[in-house]
Amino acid sequence: MEKISKIQLPQHSLYSYLEYSPDAIYILDLNKKVVYVNPSFIKLFGWSKDDLYELNFPHIPSELYNEWAGIFQHFDHKKEAVTLDTVRKKRDGELISISITISPLMEPDGPITAFLCLSRDVTENKMSEQKYYRLFNQANDSIFIFEYNDQGKVSNFIDVNDTACQRLGYSRQELLAKSPPDIGDPSLADQFDLSFRSIVQGKTTFIEWIHVAKDGTRIPVEINSKIFKLNNKNMVIAIVRDLTERKRTEELLRKSESFSLIGELSAGIAHEIRNPLTSIRGFAQLLFSETESIQSYRDLVISEVDRINSIIGELLFLAKPQSSDLIDKDLITLLRQTITLLNAQAHLTENEIVMESNPGSLYIRCAENKLKQVFINILKNAIEASPRGAGIKVEVIRRKQNVLVRFLDQGKGIPAEILSQIGSPFFTTKSGGTGLGIMISQKIIQDHHGTLHFAANQPKGTIVEVMLPIKKYRESKMEHNVSQSID
Repeated sequence: MEKISKIQLPQHSLYSYLEYSPDAIYILDLNKKVVYVNPSFIKLFGWSKDDLYELNFPHIPSELYNEWAGIFQHFDHKKEAVTLDTVRKKRDGELISISITISPLMEPDGPITAFLCLSRDVTENKMSEQKYYRLFNQANDSIFIFEYNDQGKVSNFIDVNDTACQRLGYSRQELLAKSPPDIGDPSLADQFDLSFRSIVQGKTTFIEWIHVAKDGTRIPVEINSKIFKLNNKNMVIAIVRDLTERKRTEELLRKSESFSLIGELSAGIAHEIRNPLTSIRGFAQLLFSETESIQSYRDLVISEVDRINSIIGELLFLAKPQSSDLIDKDLITLLRQTITLLNAQAHLTENEIVMESNPGSLYIRCAENKLKQVFINILKNAIEASPRGAGIKVEVIRRKQNVLVRFLDQGKGIPAEILSQIGSPFFTTKSGGTGLGIMISQKIIQDHHGTLHFAANQPKGTIVEVMLPIKKYRESKMEHNVSQSID
């Protein structure tokens, strides 16, 4: 302790602190030479004071020398302690993470006379932190951490995991510049304070919400929030689960149940109505045939009876779809036939149906008449919705093993708030419509392992998309030849 006395350190209390401190400590003079090393330093690193002096700080990896030298430049301007997390090397070559604090030693109001370097092994803390971040970033659910004040006002996000960034399409820096309301659906803005207050008060931990991704995609989510304290601050960790697939499955189940229920009701209603309708139609023809003056009434009655009969036919289709033979059919040819058929009706209002893309032959396995019924239904709706003289486009796009048929009209379009209801039983926007046409079309497409989707066209109109699986022509031809040879 002789050298310590030369720089006038309080010998008794400071010496006891240095010698028995659990932290690794050494002292440097103004020339950055080691003048003291405590037992904890020797125990942690294995280097003695002489080793540090003679080997020029062997516990500092060579690539960190510049970092070490740069620390002391700080004391040219300020006489405050400096703390940093860095890496040091043991005598056996093992690298460990440490937190080091370098404090200037000086007389009261006097110049700096020495530097005290205190090192603390934080390797286990770092490993725990790394494990936490691995779990944090590899979680399947999005995780957000943020703070709130006593008034319930929330801060920007303090931390977010990789899944949150991927789901919402933001970089980590972009998300950290946002707060929870910023990523919520604007339609729910008025409900945020109430929902968050319920979480803070412990009334609930789970809420269903809607997040909006960077590209505008609305994502239904379930949020599980936990309140905790950190450094005397109110914190929230929110674990967010994407409900998109669950909602889609629930919707499919709901529609499936609707189809089943409508089918059962349809079968009973149709059979009960069809028999008396047959009698009514026959007696109406007989009754009105005797009087010429009421010929128009006869035609009206019979027309309405036939219309009811047609609706019953549609109900029976839902109740018990007729089996159809599947054949390999060129989708392009099928579309051309349908367009030729419907253009005659379109020309009456100076409309024109045009197929704008043609990727060549695309064979699909289908019930030809059923699929044609779907296309006719879509194009008739497009003609009725389009203003006089407007064009109707049909696009065919191949997507790997599927083909997308897109129908685009220039009508008024379908309001966004009712788009999700299209295809629901008996829902229609047309006066005199039954709502069964689209419902039957959806069922036909589903039976073909495809999808039917409605969207708004820009700047106006409606887009109807039909996705169907492709059957390669060569495979179809081969199967056909094989079946012939077996016969």
